[in-house]
Amino acid sequence: MLRTLFMLLLGLALLPVASPAFAQESQPHHPTDGVSFQQRLGEQVPLDLPFRDDQGAAVTLGDYFGTQPVILLLSYYECPMLCPLVRDGLVRGLNDVRLTVGTDFSVVNVSIDPAETPMNAASAKALTLTRYNRPERADGWHFLTGTQESIQRLADAVGFHYFYDETIDQYAHAAGILVLTPRGELARYFYGIEFNASDVRLGLVEASGNRIGSPVDQLLLLCYHFDPATGRYTGLVMTIVRVAGIITVITIAGAVWMMSRWPRRPGAPPTGPVGALG
Repeated sequence: MLRTLFMLLLGLALLPVASPAFAQESQPHHPTDGVSFQQRLGEQVPLDLPFRDDQGAAVTLGDYFGTQPVILLLSYYECPMLCPLVRDGLVRGLNDVRLTVGTDFSVVNVSIDPAETPMNAASAKALTLTRYNRPERADGWHFLTGTQESIQRLADAVGFHYFYDETIDQYAHAAGILVLTPRGELARYFYGIEFNASDVRLGLVEASGNRIGSPVDQLLLLCYHFDPATGRYTGLVMTIVRVAGIITVITIAGAVWMMSRWPRRPGAPPTGPVGALG
């Protein structure tokens, strides 16, 4: 009898602890919980994906790769909130970058809404070009639409997880841009709706294999490293110290060499060993 009573009391004591855990596990997760950027640095995007450009022409993603790095943006053109902010932030950042769209790199914006048309893409492109301070380089901006299959394959390849909410007819998605190499490999992820011009420039220089940019950019890449967690370049103090130390050693060695090459003044005491007196 006492054993049975003890087991009953023990079960009642554990019930409040077990019930919340069971209830939490039984609750379904909301689809927006999976909205994120999952970084896949170094992976190849499928360049054979078919799309339509802003003129309605059939293209493949690979048409925009081969010679230049590419900034890739996944959004949708009729988005009422986040997407215009991301595009505006990108344009503001690029306005302060010395590299030029169409000359040094390309920008490819792919709509994640399969219902959007080339007309939607053309409108978004025209509005974007009015804000870019080098609108004559329109040939470097590409706004694409496509089927759900092409969109999903691209989104999966770059780790872009989004969700369509039928109740409000909108997409929930992460905010950011991607930088890819000329071969279509994922090089950098930059998050948010504002993009630092220095970070974007260094990302493009690095993705190009140092084929674009100035000697200063090459030096900065020695002093900075990319932090995938924050999507930013951060200064490396130890690298700067090492570079400064190397410069110091070279400077001292050069000064010693120059001094050894200077001619000795007439009447100056000899520099060799002095003989013994006596």
